[in-house]
Amino acid sequence: MNPAESDLLPAFLAERDVPCPSCGYNLRDLKEARCPECGEAIDLRVGLVEPRQAAGIAGLIGLAAGAGMNGLLLGYVVIRAVLFHDSFGGMGTFLALNLGGLLVEGGALLVWLRRWRRIRRLSRATKALLVAACWALTLLNLFLFSVFVK
Repeated sequence: MNPAESDLLPAFLAERDVPCPSCGYNLRDLKEARCPECGEAIDLRVGLVEPRQAAGIAGLIGLAAGAGMNGLLLGYVVIRAVLFHDSFGGMGTFLALNLGGLLVEGGALLVWLRRWRRIRRLSRATKALLVAACWALTLLNLFLFSVFVK
């Protein structure tokens, strides 16, 4: 940071309550570009008000659709078993496909959410490929269910 830029951070924080991004300490009246609590260097930056999240949301919807389908079908079986005392006889394939689908798509959904910020920073082509993979996984899930459950 050049000297003119280093004066901007204390000027910005002179009358503002802003938490340190690392430890949460209030940086009001900061004198230097380092947090006095945790010692991390502080930088004044420009950011997007609404970052582009279309790809993240599209992948999230694709994975949630598959996990939701499996979860609802498993929930239906449990409700039938509890309310109507239906047995699970002959439902091995149904249960295996839906439980497996829920575990795979649910796991992928958790990974997607944990990597959300990294996904936002990927190239447009890479994001499009990942979104297509999310939807392909859900379509494969639906296809397997349709073929193997009678």
